[in-house]
Amino acid sequence: MKQVIQNEKYGTIEFTEGNLIGTRTLSINGESLSKKSNKKFQMNDGTIVDIKGSAFTGIKLHINDDEIKVTNSGTWYELAILIAGFVFLMVWSNSVALCSIIPMIGGAIGGILYAIAAVAGFSFSVKQKSPLIKAAISLCSVVIGLILCTIVGFLVVMALL
Repeated sequence: MKQVIQNEKYGTIEFTEGNLIGTRTLSINGESLSKKSNKKFQMNDGTIVDIKGSAFTGIKLHINDDEIKVTNSGTWYELAILIAGFVFLMVWSNSVALCSIIPMIGGAIGGILYAIAAVAGFSFSVKQKSPLIKAAISLCSVVIGLILCTIVGFLVVMALL
């Protein structure tokens, strides 16, 4: 994820964060900052730039006494949609009557499969500005997670036959 922000005091701030392992780079006005740790960078003049926050709370840069917002935080409805999907998965996968209609795997395997889809969907929806698109991405990630659990449920049933 690459974010470019225009700031009145510091100019163009470019923040890049890798999706899989979270490696970060930071440059201000084209000047690459030296990395002290994953959350601290140093400017050429010795000023320390702290990175605070996460995908859930939003990432902010702290330079001296200034706080610069880099990414938006997750909204309540994004999290509510993802949690509702997880509750649906757990209720469906623990009901013998419902699983006899459409088998769905639950427990640790189902939770992990659902979590992969939910986290991927959340990371994409946080980057959007429109509430409608955020909700649509969250719903799609819920559906993908449930489809994954259903496919594995069918595979388990097929293996037992």
